[in-house]
Amino acid sequence: MLKVVLADDENKVILLMRKLIDWEALGYEVVGVANDGLRALELVQEKQPHLLITDIRMPGCDGIELIRRAKELQPKLHFIVISGYRQFEYAQNALKYGVEDYLLKPLKQEELCDILLHLKEKLGEEAALELQLKISNERQQELFMAALKNAAERQHPFPSAEQAEKEYGFHFTGACYFVALVKPDISNAEQYLDGYHIMMQHSLEIVRRELHQLTDEFAAAAQKEGITILLCLQNYPAVEVKQCFTKIRKEIEKQRDLFWDIRCTVCLGSRKASLEQAGISMQEALWLCRDRLCRAQPWRDAEIEKPSCSEHYRMDAAQKKRFQEAAEYLDANRFEQELKDSCRYLFRRSPLTGQMLEDWFHQILEVSLFGMQQNGKVEEAFAETMEENFWHCTSSQDIFRLLQQGIQQQIERLAQEKSLRETRPITEARRYIQQHYQEALRLEDVSSAVGFNATYFSALFKKETGQNFMDYLTELRINKSKELLCSDDLSVQDVAELVGYRDLKYFSRLFKKTTGVSPSDYKKLYK
Repeated sequence: MLKVVLADDENKVILLMRKLIDWEALGYEVVGVANDGLRALELVQEKQPHLLITDIRMPGCDGIELIRRAKELQPKLHFIVISGYRQFEYAQNALKYGVEDYLLKPLKQEELCDILLHLKEKLGEEAALELQLKISNERQQELFMAALKNAAERQHPFPSAEQAEKEYGFHFTGACYFVALVKPDISNAEQYLDGYHIMMQHSLEIVRRELHQLTDEFAAAAQKEGITILLCLQNYPAVEVKQCFTKIRKEIEKQRDLFWDIRCTVCLGSRKASLEQAGISMQEALWLCRDRLCRAQPWRDAEIEKPSCSEHYRMDAAQKKRFQEAAEYLDANRFEQELKDSCRYLFRRSPLTGQMLEDWFHQILEVSLFGMQQNGKVEEAFAETMEENFWHCTSSQDIFRLLQQGIQQQIERLAQEKSLRETRPITEARRYIQQHYQEALRLEDVSSAVGFNATYFSALFKKETGQNFMDYLTELRINKSKELLCSDDLSVQDVAELVGYRDLKYFSRLFKKTTGVSPSDYKKLYK
């Protein structure tokens, strides 16, 4: 049996949790309850439980502090947080400490039961057959929805209902097919990815739970675009469908207790008579979802507002070239100015659609990537991360910031790497000169030693040191000769030869030109 400690400052909540769940049937045993954080810590130490379910706010020691200290006592302890407050920062801190999941008050039996079953699976216990079947079915739904989205993007027909049953195990018998896309948005989602993924998983569970009230013939999956759903109905009950999705939207937005600015958009594709046409419905739902970047509305329906799926934004070749050059030259300032100019031009278009924004985003990303790759390897996951972050954006300004920050960050990284690549051979050249300055050293000797063409090396050396090769070598030799001239044992002739000059007159003339005095006078002055 898995041991559980329950902690909440309200006795009625603890009582509700004890009665809400048949703990023994699920393989759990409640070994202790606590009304404050300090008592909960004592129980963790005494009972060594597998799971602690705690309120986010507790007297004596609040939920976050309790989690931190309990982790120190028992590193493998798992946590479920209960929240009845709109405490975004509290929840984010809890997630940082590895909280397994969270529950919102009022507690729901089905949600708590699902979490406990998932946790039991994670702890390596024998999973309930029901959970195994659920996981298998959910995986099939993910594969099915990925295939449908792929068909929509490629504008290919989707398989028939008979093929879908054979390949994915879905038995669709209705005469009305359509795609719905439920899109929860929170600001700066990329900064809270762990929390965002938990929120999306909760949202998916809400979607599946509520859709079962409407029909059993559906598939749903959480994808980067949002929660994509295919529904199959005998007919289209408009009122019931809207009520169902309105409830889904409101239930998802209740998660504001953790994500204070969550906003949910529901986008419906048009209704089709066969599964083969469902790709068109998916295409429309995706178009409407992109369009929330320009028009924030909670409900979008392709039957009411026909998406302009064939209308695209194409950047002119000259503008693309300017972006490519800015990226290729690793000129962050120029890139930013080009982006601002292009943004002003695009935003003047009327009407501006989300599809146009995505086209603009992809074209700038594509040509900038090509330009940057001329200077080095762009981070492998960069394009994929940018694509995912596009769907985390909630406005057109977010798209601008994503391009600005994402590409400038890569430009700065590549510029730094290029600088290091260029500085390294100069460092090696300086070392070589230090070791061989006493010889008849030529530019060609040094450039060959560091593996560069003499002409390119000469320009690079001047850029990095501020001096041409011969001036640098002369300065080094004269400085060395100053040190040697202070010695009683060496004559001016000896010093000249030791620093690489065989012609004494030439050395004397060069020394005086550089220092203002002859070598012999210098020796007298500084001996």
